[in-house]
Amino acid sequence: MGRLAAALSIVVLVHCAIFIPSQGRAAETKSEEPDCFEQLERGSAPEISCAFPLRLTDQEQADLKAVSRGYVENVSCRMSIRIARKLIDDAITAADHVFESPEQPVVCTVTTPKSLFDVTATFAPRVVFKGDMAVSASPGLSNVKGISSVISWPVVAFVNRWPSIRSGLVEIVNAYRVHARKRAARK
Repeated sequence: MGRLAAALSIVVLVHCAIFIPSQGRAAETKSEEPDCFEQLERGSAPEISCAFPLRLTDQEQADLKAVSRGYVENVSCRMSIRIARKLIDDAITAADHVFESPEQPVVCTVTTPKSLFDVTATFAPRVVFKGDMAVSASPGLSNVKGISSVISWPVVAFVNRWPSIRSGLVEIVNAYRVHARKRAARK
């Protein structure tokens, strides 16, 4: 399920390939927005608009805890996605392309050894395609509010720079492009 969820966030804008559906507090609220998978796979509206719960895998949670020296134990989020379908279609079909998502808002619950608190931020994924393949990617986490920079800096650095996140984004974007192209060819 982790890779499938990641593929959604990548294609529905490469947002957080390392995340999987959340059981955390930030994702407990039911959304009345359409399902992101459904919108991506079967939708035809000019805009993809949905909400997506996110949480770190066990390994990323351990890495985050280590990089923050134990201060940040976990992060659980809910991302709101609104993006023109054409931006996604261009990223799927172009051989050489730079995909840059508009900022997408996210609300997260941060768990520390002593407390839980909510923060807001934005994701603006960027993916570079060369020779018909994604070759680099970043989730583009920024605009963190509701938490001091002492805490937010390691989280932002972790999410935007951690090699497994960046390589996971590239891997999932490339896999989804193959899937989407095969689906289009069958139509």
